[in-house]
Amino acid sequence: MPYTYPKFAAVSAIQEEESRRFSLEILLDTPGEQTWLVIQKNPSRANTGISDHTINRVLNYLYRNRERYAVLRGIGRVVFLNLIPWYETYSRELKHRKQALRDTANLEIIKGCLKEKHPCLVGWGNPPVGLAAPYGELVEEVVQALGKNANPTYRVGSPTRFGHPRHGQIWGYADPLVQYFPV
Repeated sequence: MPYTYPKFAAVSAIQEEESRRFSLEILLDTPGEQTWLVIQKNPSRANTGISDHTINRVLNYLYRNRERYAVLRGIGRVVFLNLIPWYETYSRELKHRKQALRDTANLEIIKGCLKEKHPCLVGWGNPPVGLAAPYGELVEEVVQALGKNANPTYRVGSPTRFGHPRHGQIWGYADPLVQYFPV
């Protein structure tokens, strides 16, 4: 059964090409005009027609907590980005792809979005099985870009046991929004 977007959210733009999604822009029916970036691991299947569990979880978290946290009160647009642009519902399967995890076009889009200095919510979780080294390099490159652009950056809940920001799929709606300090 395909997921539908929450009633308060509507896709306004998508950048995708050849089994890759570079960005997904969602407008919220809130009075705010602030844009937030959300950087995750990789896209599952959300596109202009269908959503997925993680996108809905993140959107619901932001929507439900916009009164709880002052920084979320002005949110009106969410742009989803990913460390890895390849559509894959089960990230463990990424190790079987012939394409490299590092996608230059994807990283340029991420860096371009970060230059706008929008607040950023990171939720990429632990590395896919068997891909710790290349995943760590991607994380480091994105963390450096976050620091270079001084984006206000947050995560939800405590870090994973490996020190990564928890994946959006497992956020609880009552979990705290905390400032993320790259190591």
